[in-house]
Amino acid sequence: MKNLWSSILCIKLIVIVGLTCTLGLCEGAQIRGNTPWSVLLCKFKDVSDEPKNTQFFKDFVTSSGAGTGNLYDYFHDQSYGKVSLKGTVVRGWYVMSKTKSELKTVSRWSRIQACVDAAKSNGYTPPAGNRVMVMLNSKQDSGADGIGPGARFVLDNYAWHARYAAHEMGHIYGLQHSYSNSSGPCGGAEYDDPWDEMSANCVYTPVKGSFQPAAVGFGGYQRDKLGWIPKNRILRMGADGKSSHTVKLAPLSDPTKPGYLYVRIPFDPADLFHYYTVEYRTQVQWDSGIPKNTVLIHEVKKRGSNVMTSFVFRTDGGFDRDPPKSLAANGVVIKVTHTSTNSATVSISTKITGRCVQGYVWREARPSDHVCVTAATRAKAKDDNAHAAERRQGSGPYGPDTCKQGFVWREAWPGDHVCVTVATRTQTATDNSLASRRINPAKSVYGPNTCKQGFVWRDADISDYVCVTTATRTKTRYDNEHAAERRQGSGPFGPDTCKQGFVWRDAWPGDHVCVTVATRSQAAYDNTQIRARLERPW
Repeated sequence: MKNLWSSILCIKLIVIVGLTCTLGLCEGAQIRGNTPWSVLLCKFKDVSDEPKNTQFFKDFVTSSGAGTGNLYDYFHDQSYGKVSLKGTVVRGWYVMSKTKSELKTVSRWSRIQACVDAAKSNGYTPPAGNRVMVMLNSKQDSGADGIGPGARFVLDNYAWHARYAAHEMGHIYGLQHSYSNSSGPCGGAEYDDPWDEMSANCVYTPVKGSFQPAAVGFGGYQRDKLGWIPKNRILRMGADGKSSHTVKLAPLSDPTKPGYLYVRIPFDPADLFHYYTVEYRTQVQWDSGIPKNTVLIHEVKKRGSNVMTSFVFRTDGGFDRDPPKSLAANGVVIKVTHTSTNSATVSISTKITGRCVQGYVWREARPSDHVCVTAATRAKAKDDNAHAAERRQGSGPYGPDTCKQGFVWREAWPGDHVCVTVATRTQTATDNSLASRRINPAKSVYGPNTCKQGFVWRDADISDYVCVTTATRTKTRYDNEHAAERRQGSGPFGPDTCKQGFVWRDAWPGDHVCVTVATRSQAAYDNTQIRARLERPW
């Protein structure tokens, strides 16, 4: 069990105050672009020690330490280059107005605020767009004061390492703890997914990096939640109507390899956010500390009243509690058939493609009749079948199936000669024509960034999960198609310089599609509405 016990000690150190969700949001939406932090260094009034100088923290968090295994590297790698800590500043050391004993008895929020207030009294106020992390000069408390927008975290001098800090930053970006389907040594099922940073301090820690203990990679669900996995690298099992696939998986931490990075496998028509996932983890980069290359199966489900999280499947018994190589449950069969350094092959089948969407049931006018109808219509079909014989004449122009006056053949399929009213036959024809819309809930499973009714993904690129109106998406596609003709080819901003009357869209840093000023303003506004437009803002 490489590194698990010796490196991480399996001590339940990371605590989120009350596991509350700041601003009512229990998870994050897509995090993309520059995410600057204000790193505040604070001393207790009665403790003058400065265990590290400001350069240490700059190297720990900012681009000045890039390439050393710091937090700047970590979030760049985990997001596949979509997140930068550019603009992060380190300020302090500041002396707080209270002693260590005075701050011991207050809430974590108040403890963090004491440092923020000390910074303000010395002329520095964290900008509105900056997230806040506080460093304390003596051991007292480490953890987040909430989850998502507006939350902050504190680390004392026993927690200045990548594993602890990356975990807490994950909370501020909107991530919950991860779990297993059983019970481990680090707090039951909680913190029992050692392949996911949101189970720190019980993870497979890499041995490389300057800020040890280092962080393991985020699991697939965490990356999916934050909108980091490109849409074309996610298999939405069943969405194409096929009930089985043989899937080639690339390592989640190595997107340069071909194959899907992540698979969602829905099985619950009553809750489209309840599904299995499959990912492949190999001993590369931040995953170099895992014991071996491993396919992981998770179940994403509700924990409590409003929190969705992932539960990794682990085998009970034995020291390592290895992940199972197969699963058969809820109409889903998953089997790992091959693994290598660069890929894994998994066979997956599901019955969801033949299930009805919520609110409908199989008509079952005969055992093989899987047209989806209302419960009332199914009851009517059953009743019509029960009265079929008494509605036939016994002879007539259409033989023994000739209906009595006032009845006609139902014709739910060719040869369906059950006699029903004209209204019922019309309803049957209507139900048949709508069959494709009412079957296969997998078509509507889009994961944690599913948009509310009336909105769709903007799709400015394959990783754009911002929800917009259909008209805006159409306009975005048009702008992409006309991008080349709106560039000058050279100019003060290089080959991407826009022609007169156009500006970069800037839907994210590096989005240099040339659009009108109004369109750029619309993109900026849509970015601010990302959580408000989610089906479940978690």
